[in-house]
Amino acid sequence: MEKSNIFKKILAILGLLLIPFVALYSYSNQVSVQVVQEEIQQNNRNKLSFLVQQIDDEFNQFMTSVNNLGIEPRVKSFIAMDPQSSSYASFELKLELQEELERRGKTGGWSHSYTLYAPMSDQVVSTHGSITFKKLFRDEIVGKPVDPFIWKFEPMDNSRVPDSFTFRTIEPLSAYDHTEEADLVGEIRVDAKNIGDMLTSFKSDSSGDPFLYHPDYAPIVTRTANMDRIDELIPSIAARSHSKEEQGTFITSLQDARYMVNFIKSDTIGWYLIEYVPLESILDPITSSRNWFWLSMSVIAIVSVLAAFLLYKHVQVPIRELFLAVKRLRKGDYTVRVDSGKRDEFGYLFDQFNLMSEQIEDLIDRVYEEKLRSREATLKQLQSQINPHFLYNCLFFMKNMTRLGEQEAVMAMAVKLGEYYRYTTHVDQQETTVGDEIKLIRNYLSIQNMRMNRIQFDIDIPEAMEELSLPRLLLQPIVENAIIHGIEQKEDAGAITIKGLALADEYIIIIDDDGIGMGEESLAELRETIDMPGEASGSCGMRNVHQRLIHKYGSRSGLELEHSPAGGLRVIVRWKEDDEHA
Repeated sequence: MEKSNIFKKILAILGLLLIPFVALYSYSNQVSVQVVQEEIQQNNRNKLSFLVQQIDDEFNQFMTSVNNLGIEPRVKSFIAMDPQSSSYASFELKLELQEELERRGKTGGWSHSYTLYAPMSDQVVSTHGSITFKKLFRDEIVGKPVDPFIWKFEPMDNSRVPDSFTFRTIEPLSAYDHTEEADLVGEIRVDAKNIGDMLTSFKSDSSGDPFLYHPDYAPIVTRTANMDRIDELIPSIAARSHSKEEQGTFITSLQDARYMVNFIKSDTIGWYLIEYVPLESILDPITSSRNWFWLSMSVIAIVSVLAAFLLYKHVQVPIRELFLAVKRLRKGDYTVRVDSGKRDEFGYLFDQFNLMSEQIEDLIDRVYEEKLRSREATLKQLQSQINPHFLYNCLFFMKNMTRLGEQEAVMAMAVKLGEYYRYTTHVDQQETTVGDEIKLIRNYLSIQNMRMNRIQFDIDIPEAMEELSLPRLLLQPIVENAIIHGIEQKEDAGAITIKGLALADEYIIIIDDDGIGMGEESLAELRETIDMPGEASGSCGMRNVHQRLIHKYGSRSGLELEHSPAGGLRVIVRWKEDDEHA
């Protein structure tokens, strides 16, 4: 026994107790973080999808309104206006058309303007607030082809004309490349500031910072956007836009902080709506809980070490003294005493040990005598459990044969049964020889063969073993088990082989059958059953045999169970004559 053996074990136990808690909490913390991240990702994607849908709906409404301008009566009159008509008539028509467009422009929450250009009369009507816009619009339309029916972003250098999203139409469509041949060019211009305001409103209800991104233009941001942070994010976003990703989520680190970035592309305007959220602010409660846990575990570990040291000092040392005294007592030194200088539980224990050592010699004699009587009684009790078992099977067989009218079989069975019980009813003679046991087995197998007529058996016992002393009814339960649980479960004939081996220091009888055998799990359960000491529920003949061998010849004797090469079960009966008086 090492000096610090128990101390080390206590530390190891404390460590093993802490490991499951640490592992469980680490796993729980990891799962919690993952679940929170997934929930936030899903929630943010849903909010972004809803916001993108709102933006697309607004632009689709504008697109529909400008597409329908061509069927308006005043617009048709504007298209057909004669360049040679009076200035008053032309002015009046343009004024009425402008008023109609202004009424349309008052619908919806976003600020926008309509502009119409008739190339044939070279006239422009617009609701745009800038006086110079009409000339800018006319010069742009005349100077280059119109790119109709798509939303385009137009950053403007003119401070009076803000950055806008524009949607243009041309009638007829065949004048796509020749604007001078068109009847009408229409445009609706939506101020980009509308989207910035919408993003600002969205940010007030969110923990992130949203913005619109397009690789060819400056981002559209909220009024309180962190442009430095957005500029750091743009390279990562640009890489995903080049890979044609429509939407997704990724986590990136910026300035020693981690951010969860969600993005989704608008099908209408072709821009990406992006929102980035600092993970630290989201996971702060979980992180705080984790830090408190590790602090608590550190305190527990320190207290555990101190407790283990105190246990070593006040428990291990007294136990060691008692341990050394017991070792001397085990060697036969009954004069050993333990110095009882303590006034605690160990002092009382030492006093009792000293008293015990004085009485131990007398107790040994009495216990040994009781052990011999107990072993004798146990052997008789175990054997008595086996005797009725075979009788029940034989009586049931005779009952069935009588019902079938097989009187000869009944008479033969009665004769065999009488021979069997002539052998087994000598209760005053618990010992027999291997040869007599083999005769009983032959008799038993003959009875079973009368019942089934499909059992073959081969018995090979050396002559040197036939006179060996053996408890009665030791082999019959094993053979019976092979027939009932092995061969009877087969449809065809079965075989049992019994072979004896006389080794240098022990004797072995091997019983094999070619029955259905047992699976590994069932075989393991049977091994546990026969090794169970004391009384067991139910009846198990092989367990009785195993326990009788142990009580008779010692712990190194008994039964061993294996899979038989014949396909069924192999039972090895092993005993050592030298152990009988151990």
